Amino acid sequence: MRKITHYILYILIAFTAFLNIQCSGNRKEKTLLPELAHAESVMFDHPDSALHILEAMPMPSARRDKENHALWCLLVTQAKVKQLMKTSSDSLVRIAYNYYKPTDNARRKAMSALYMGDINYELGNIEEAMQYYLEGKTEVEKTDDYKTGYLIMFSLGKLYLFRNFADYALEVCTAAYDYAVKDSNKRYQMTALRYLARSYCLTNELTKAIDTYNKCASLALELGLGTDRYYYKVQTEIALVYSNSGNLEKSLVLSKSLPVEYQSSLLIGSNYLMLNQYDSAYFYLNKDLNTDNVYTKKSIYKALYQLGDTPEYRKYLKSYCDSLLFYTDSVMSLDKGKEIIAYKEKYDHQKLITEQQRLKLEKADAQRMLFIITICLIVVIAVVAYFYQKRLVRKETTIRKQSEQLQDFMLQLHEYETRLMQNNRYMEELQEQIAGQEVNSEDIESYREQIDS
Repeated sequence: MRKITHYILYILIAFTAFLNIQCSGNRKEKTLLPELAHAESVMFDHPDSALHILEAMPMPSARRDKENHALWCLLVTQAKVKQLMKTSSDSLVRIAYNYYKPTDNARRKAMSALYMGDINYELGNIEEAMQYYLEGKTEVEKTDDYKTGYLIMFSLGKLYLFRNFADYALEVCTAAYDYAVKDSNKRYQMTALRYLARSYCLTNELTKAIDTYNKCASLALELGLGTDRYYYKVQTEIALVYSNSGNLEKSLVLSKSLPVEYQSSLLIGSNYLMLNQYDSAYFYLNKDLNTDNVYTKKSIYKALYQLGDTPEYRKYLKSYCDSLLFYTDSVMSLDKGKEIIAYKEKYDHQKLITEQQRLKLEKADAQRMLFIITICLIVVIAVVAYFYQKRLVRKETTIRKQSEQLQDFMLQLHEYETRLMQNNRYMEELQEQIAGQEVNSEDIESYREQIDS
């Protein structure tokens, strides 16, 4: 009977474990289609080949094979994003996002959130993009997918940098570099270091910024990008940091050492202006006035306005002042709109973090309640099993006593049977004796008759 109780407890524990698994929403992954597996394996090195494989294969059914259909949508979007192909909407990747969101597949959830963010960013939906990136950040931390982790953190870093969220930018750019190191991807490390250096500039840690930029430039040389536009852009940013830190000569030497087409005339002219070399400053500052960038023109006219304070160029002061006021108003209008967006994004960011914390607390409460219910259920079953076993023990004791009494009765019966057999034997002997006595009496009667005769 005790074995039955143990079996009941084992079944209960197994049922509870199964219930927990079901409640957590686990889904076992089906076997991937060979084309999908092949496309995913070549995605990072050859996204064009991956897209060709995906478009050549029959699209999995959205009804009969939802998982492979969702993965197909995700991989097609991934291949297009990697090739910088424009997408008119997020409808395709949303299929994958909606499919993976209720599952426990953290890697796929992170990937779908990443590409939802990328597409919405390209469509100008910055707030939605940031929310998707933050969702991806939460999920990718549960995995060892370092590539996806880098891409999510890098995308978040760009958003934070362009909106001057210095602390947030430094945190996620550091995380992006850590993911790139774990993935042993030097190109990822290079781009992460550049954005990390920009984060140090926002936090006014210029020495760290220069060191980080130099690491980035070293990696660019190691990757054979010494004559590439990217390398010269990094050198220009290093020169800008030197200028902001007061090392004007070093900034000027570095800027003028670059090829002419990659030189920043604004930076060179500003350095000459601060070195009181006004003719050179005038020459280089006017070279950049052909740009369409409002911010650049404002900076140029600000420098030219300062230059107009010198006797040689005072005749241009009014013109510089009017242009500076015009472009300052334009920049202020743009910045005001961006500032409103930035504050709204910061609010939405905090709101999303709060919502995630609330969901975590609700999930913890649900798990705690499920645990308590499971414990109560186990206790109830244990109590019922205890009383049932106790009742069985009582029955066993009663049966054992009755069995002992029955054995005593059987022994007594055996004794009675033995006595009965002995009595029967005695009776037979007596009957024999009686029969012998009857024969003798007949003889006596005959003798009597003879005597009488």
